[in-house]
Amino acid sequence: MDIKENVILFSVNKTYEPNISSEKLYEITRGDWVLGERRNKADYAFSVYKGVVQEVYRIHNWFSVTTALKEQKTHKRWRFEGEVAKEMQHYVGCSVERYTKAGAQNPVRYVNY
Repeated sequence: MDIKENVILFSVNKTYEPNISSEKLYEITRGDWVLGERRNKADYAFSVYKGVVQEVYRIHNWFSVTTALKEQKTHKRWRFEGEVAKEMQHYVGCSVERYTKAGAQNPVRYVNY
């Protein structure tokens, strides 16, 4: 599969559950991510579990959120608002392994930037 659009692949391996609801999948896919300015070039967000696309969302906009982590530290992260991209459903169920590096720790991967 070749992705032609500007997308961000979000690995949801840590929070995905079998038989997850569409609402919960959207919530875990849309945020809270450590992202730079490149996020603004993305048209779509792919929710990816174990290298396979679970859903594709059209990104409408981004907004910042502040999360509290250990030791009272706060971190600025980003979350998108969007909707299921019906025109992109041909990607659901496809492998995106070729776009990821073996052993990569970052759950975010930009494609076509």
